[in-house]
Amino acid sequence: MAEQQWVITVDEEHLDGIDEVVTELEAAGLVVDRVLRSLGQITGHTQTSPGVQTQASAAPSFSSVPGVASADGAQRHHIAPPDAEVQ
Repeated sequence: MAEQQWVITVDEEHLDGIDEVVTELEAAGLVVDRVLRSLGQITGHTQTSPGVQTQASAAPSFSSVPGVASADGAQRHHIAPPDAEVQ
């Protein structure tokens, strides 16, 4: 199973109730990693089966949670160590 990382932005009207937004996102399938209160963001992940397009399937359900301004899939980038061969 692959992990899809998410960055959820909370709208300004719901910043005081960010804990309720977290609860709703967890119910929608997000495993919350961090709540960045000062930024109004929540980071987390979902588990996916290989070949499943999580960005298209989970984003609409996260976006429909009251208080969510945006739900964006995060990408991971890896850089080879300095002594690695050029590929």
